[in-house]
Amino acid sequence: MEPISNSNRPSLDPPTPEELEAAASLPREPEPIVSRLTDAPQASPPAVQSLVDKYLTSVSAPPSEPPKATTGAPKGSAHHGVALGVGGNLAIGPGIAVGVEASIGVAVDLSEGKLSVFTSASWGTAVVAGVSAGVSAQASGMWDVSKSWGSGAEVGVDLPGGVISPGASINYTTPAPGGPRELNGATFSLGPSLGGDGHYVEGTTTERWSTSLHEIKSALKRAMAPTESMCVDP
Repeated sequence: MEPISNSNRPSLDPPTPEELEAAASLPREPEPIVSRLTDAPQASPPAVQSLVDKYLTSVSAPPSEPPKATTGAPKGSAHHGVALGVGGNLAIGPGIAVGVEASIGVAVDLSEGKLSVFTSASWGTAVVAGVSAGVSAQASGMWDVSKSWGSGAEVGVDLPGGVISPGASINYTTPAPGGPRELNGATFSLGPSLGGDGHYVEGTTTERWSTSLHEIKSALKRAMAPTESMCVDP
């Protein structure tokens, strides 16, 4: 066997330009894609992880409702108040007679800051020597203004005094006409009258209109605003 030598190898001719161009047009094999999904994620620093946990907790928790502001008297408590009004009374005797009373006035609920205009009419029994009639200014203290509207009763006296005749009465509220009475305040009156009497009457007090003291204050500020601007010196 002859030894292999360089002279026995076939000679390779250099590729022609046409062969190089044809080789360049051949499709190349795609480069292998190295996946990085298998790399283990880096652990977050403790401070960053703490912030993330706190944020997730605040997002998942339902928002807390703000505390509701309470205004006026607590639920179930009495609405103390006062009232000012003008009224009249008439009873014709002698002896036991029928007496009637009527009044109009303004009541202030001190617990809620509410102002109400009311009217009242009542009738009942009066003990009178002859004729008792008068007109008077009235001031009342009310244990619960909210219970004053509706049916009620009054026990009182009108003293004879001519031009200045005093009177006083105890006021009750009733859940229904003729029902059980609940003490709800007292009224004092002063004015000209003819004669005097002692009476027990039942009737109805009606709230005709109401507003808050805050609304009245705001209305007064709006009414005074143009006047104040006109009074400002240039």
